[in-house]
Amino acid sequence: MPPSSSCKARSTGSPIFDKADSSDMASPARARISNVAAVSALLVILATPSATAADDRAGAELKGAWSGTFNQYSHGINGSFAVKLTIEAISGDEFTGTMDWPTFDNTRTRVRGMIDGPLIKWTETEYLKGDNAILNGLYVARFKATNEIAGDWMDPKHTITSKGPRFGTRGADFIMKKE
Repeated sequence: MPPSSSCKARSTGSPIFDKADSSDMASPARARISNVAAVSALLVILATPSATAADDRAGAELKGAWSGTFNQYSHGINGSFAVKLTIEAISGDEFTGTMDWPTFDNTRTRVRGMIDGPLIKWTETEYLKGDNAILNGLYVARFKATNEIAGDWMDPKHTITSKGPRFGTRGADFIMKKE
């Protein structure tokens, strides 16, 4: 629907976003100010470090082997178990690797994950050896120190969502140190 003749453009106070009326269209001074403001804004955007730089650093620190303890309190199990996470490959903000469970008949699973700002998220997607682990739970961790991560495992028997502070129903917590 075309605008009514009674509608007027509202000024934002910014030379980049103000609508020019017909008298401004011919003003070279106004055009120069708009161009200078646009170039200045672009330079500020380009000079600002992006989140990918932080993600790259986190990815570099994450790659390798991590060993620790998984404290489970779901699926009728209440106990602590040794676990080893090995991040084998990182591409952008995504990574792949394996998890080893020495006390679960040496079960080994495939891991797929991502770095999401300060969060490190992954899930076990398939069995590589044995089958004594629960697949498709969501691990959500943070760096506690350069060589230590800790977080929660979200139980897949409940709805797992990507929103909220816990991302689902907690079934365990864990802490791992880099080897």
